[in-house]
Amino acid sequence: MGGSRHGGVWLTAALLIALAAPVLGFAAAFGTRVGLIDWRLGYEQLTLVWGWRLAWVSAGAALATVLLSIGDVKRRGLYALVAVLAAGVTLYLHMTHRQALAAHPPVHEAASDWDEPLSFSGVIRGQRDRSGAAPLAASHADTCDQAVFAPTQVAPQAGAAALEATGFTVVGTSPFRIEGRRESFWFGFTHDAVLRIRPGRTDLRVSGREARPDGGEACRLAGEISARLRAPD
Repeated sequence: MGGSRHGGVWLTAALLIALAAPVLGFAAAFGTRVGLIDWRLGYEQLTLVWGWRLAWVSAGAALATVLLSIGDVKRRGLYALVAVLAAGVTLYLHMTHRQALAAHPPVHEAASDWDEPLSFSGVIRGQRDRSGAAPLAASHADTCDQAVFAPTQVAPQAGAAALEATGFTVVGTSPFRIEGRRESFWFGFTHDAVLRIRPGRTDLRVSGREARPDGGEACRLAGEISARLRAPD
């Protein structure tokens, strides 16, 4: 009986440790998104540094729950299953994110024209200034081959539809400029997008407000917008 009780205590402790990494990740993402903590703390420190380390500890604890459940799978198997799923998924997400960061240039912008970079209107510039956004880059040549201009003067409604279909909320339209903003589900990271419409050509720019390597997110969004702008009607 005593051994069984001690085994139960160790199993519970291992389960709690296995759940520590996903709990930290959720708390960091939620706290950053709702503004309780700064993204530099929630993302750079709690997630990229401490969350990454804790993910390995939690994975080890999950393995311990499996070992502690051997011989009494009927009663303890659920503990092991929860621990393995929670810790395993968390470690997988960390590894996938770190691979994306390593595979892409350490930038947070993408544009189809760096020779004559697109600018944002006073509305977006004001929002970026109030949020402490990173300054716009003067050039990121050859960092995103997905951001391709559309060889046509797109209609404003078509440009707005392309932004909305990519998850942006349109915040301003004119015959020659369309702008939008998009918040990510996790952490609430914000990207701004602008389309510049000229005779025979429509350029685009996507810029993250946070000065961080975004793992190719700005490039991916720019690629989706570009594909929709160039798609035949």
